[in-house]
Amino acid sequence: MKQFTPIVYAFLAAAAAAALLAGCSGTQTRRDVYLHIMTPEQQARFRKLEAEQRPASLQLAYLQEIGVYQQWAEQPKDIQQAILRREVKEGMTPQAVRMALGEPGRVEDMTLPADRAAGQERVIWHYDANSGKFGSRGPRRSICFLGGKVLWVRGG
Repeated sequence: MKQFTPIVYAFLAAAAAAALLAGCSGTQTRRDVYLHIMTPEQQARFRKLEAEQRPASLQLAYLQEIGVYQQWAEQPKDIQQAILRREVKEGMTPQAVRMALGEPGRVEDMTLPADRAAGQERVIWHYDANSGKFGSRGPRRSICFLGGKVLWVRGG
């Protein structure tokens, strides 16, 4: 049986960690999704774990500790796939959209009197070409939420 060098073991461990955090292939990884919904302090701590090359199990434990992993796991499989493709679908929650695209560049309250009477609010999130936590580059997009669900998507 062939023996591997320590460098090969380190490479295999790094590949395993990447696979754990990446999940399915797509235009973004699960790591990107996690970063989209972390606070800046959480991002800094997570990046420190990565920089220190901590085992994937410790990185995952941290994601579970701050609740980010659970937020991902609670999403239905079809929504997870859309998130990884950076797609927004009607009926998605604001949290799912945040996972897919990050924070919007601008939020506009467009609640109508009839919406208020029904106990709902109408909010439009605007994503410009360079908005989002990570400076996502892409076409402009507007997403309207009514009652906490995507009603429509325009652009991008």
